[in-house]
Amino acid sequence: MTEHAAEKKIWNRSVYFVSGAFRRFYIPTLLSSFWLAVAGVADSVFVGNGIGSAGLAAISFGQPVYLFYNILSYGFSIGGSIHYASKLAEGRAEEGNRIFLTVWKMLLMIYVLTALLGLLFLPQLMQLLGADPSDPVTKTYIRTQLIFIPVMFSQGPFYFFVNADNGQKTAAAAMSVSGISDALFSYIFVIRMNLGVAGSVYSTVVGAILMLAITGRHIAAKRGALRFKSEKMDWRSAAVSGRTGFATSVQYLFQFSTMIMVNHLLVRLGGAPAVAAFDVVYNISLLCISVTEGAVVASEPMISSYRSERNLANIEITLRLALFWSAVLSGIFTVLLLVFSPFFSMAFGMREGIGLAYSSEGIRIYAISILPAMLNVLFSGYYQAVFKESLAYLITILRTFVFYVIALLVCSGYGMTGFWFLFVVSEILSMMVWLPLAACKGGILQLKDIDVSNTLSVVVDSSSQDISKISKQMQEFCEERLSDPKIPMYIGLTVEEICCAVLERFRDQMGKIYIQVTAVAENDGVTLYLRDNVLEFNPLGENTEGISLQEGKLLELVGLRIVQKKAKEFYYRRYAGFNTLVIRM
Repeated sequence: MTEHAAEKKIWNRSVYFVSGAFRRFYIPTLLSSFWLAVAGVADSVFVGNGIGSAGLAAISFGQPVYLFYNILSYGFSIGGSIHYASKLAEGRAEEGNRIFLTVWKMLLMIYVLTALLGLLFLPQLMQLLGADPSDPVTKTYIRTQLIFIPVMFSQGPFYFFVNADNGQKTAAAAMSVSGISDALFSYIFVIRMNLGVAGSVYSTVVGAILMLAITGRHIAAKRGALRFKSEKMDWRSAAVSGRTGFATSVQYLFQFSTMIMVNHLLVRLGGAPAVAAFDVVYNISLLCISVTEGAVVASEPMISSYRSERNLANIEITLRLALFWSAVLSGIFTVLLLVFSPFFSMAFGMREGIGLAYSSEGIRIYAISILPAMLNVLFSGYYQAVFKESLAYLITILRTFVFYVIALLVCSGYGMTGFWFLFVVSEILSMMVWLPLAACKGGILQLKDIDVSNTLSVVVDSSSQDISKISKQMQEFCEERLSDPKIPMYIGLTVEEICCAVLERFRDQMGKIYIQVTAVAENDGVTLYLRDNVLEFNPLGENTEGISLQEGKLLELVGLRIVQKKAKEFYYRRYAGFNTLVIRM
């Protein structure tokens, strides 16, 4: 087999592993992101139909409150979960769990303190948001929001950490239940029980409680590495989590400030109907971008893990998959909104008059920005996962603040029609800046600074490949890079014994088993990352205590016994449908 053919075969087997993992992550996270967006849309739909434009305007005025807490929740939760996934990939579960507990406890304290301040200075807060302090509908909505902030925004750390804890199905189910319950109870509280705008908040609280119960059970039942336990706060990990995660959540900081600007501006441009129309377009934008955010949430822990392994091929495959499915689904949304914009407007209760005209036109123009926004959001999450936070920050700052504000000021000068083009202008200008900049500074993928000279990745195909050939290849690779002659010998032995143990245990599946082996040599030692597609099985978990050379008992486990003794440490977990094993020699 030629070198090119061998590389192609390894690439194809890598696609097998990555696509399987991505599928297990993306479908659940897509559903959870979509249902979360649906919950927000449902609130506006029922409020619009039950109360009218005054209710939609109240939701728009109160939106910055949610955005402020999204800054905190998403920032620390996403960043923390990325580092948590990286710690698990390195076999450091205790350090990862400490990150989770620190982030969760710290956020709770901030939530309670800031919500109390908001309630204490409610009239001043309403003025800041652009609302009339004497408006009873808006006052009720914002007050109810603040009371339940600690419950609603505890969902962030639980969702992202459980998702990274090999609990993607649990996290997705929990968020889907939260979204569906929110939509259902919004109808019950707002339409059937006539609780007004406060009912839309109550429905969100019900969904949050159910979500926390489901994800909390995952932790309490010890289904992953997360644990509820008494831990000292690790403020350094909180700072590192915030630095990584704020590349995503900083968009909410900018949206917080720009939303206030938008509310003040729309009141002057078209009054309450214009504010209500913006709430319609804004909610539809959340629904459209949810497919990309699902891809980001799915790919971030995978990319973070592959980066720890220095497996550039797996990173590239993951990004391709995320890009493909985001583009397909975003394209579908674009067509639907362009063709059926009046029907979407009427679903929010905007059935006639200037409100229908404003929102229908806004939806059509917004649709043009969906694909550029998809690209911006996806690469912002990607750069965050490969720890290129500066590029992630740049994309977010450009699209949610710099160009957004410029477009807002310029486009609003052309009336309501011009105003809606702010979405299109801000996304396209942002893309025109960061794409060439990234290409000039290390390439679009930004992987050139990852040293792969001391990394070797191969895939064992049970239908054709000789295990001894692979183990010899690994041994020779280590001999070239390490001064200690014993380590390469143990590496060869380890690879051969682990692979043989897997093939022997599942010999009835011979021809269908693939084992990906990656060796990283550094600091005069080697870390092995092994991934296979068989049922749950940990070769180093085998009981080798009963081996007897004299009696000839369990002689087939002698090699595994040597590996257990010679390994500095090893860590096994079932992750994304595959067995993963990290061994340090």
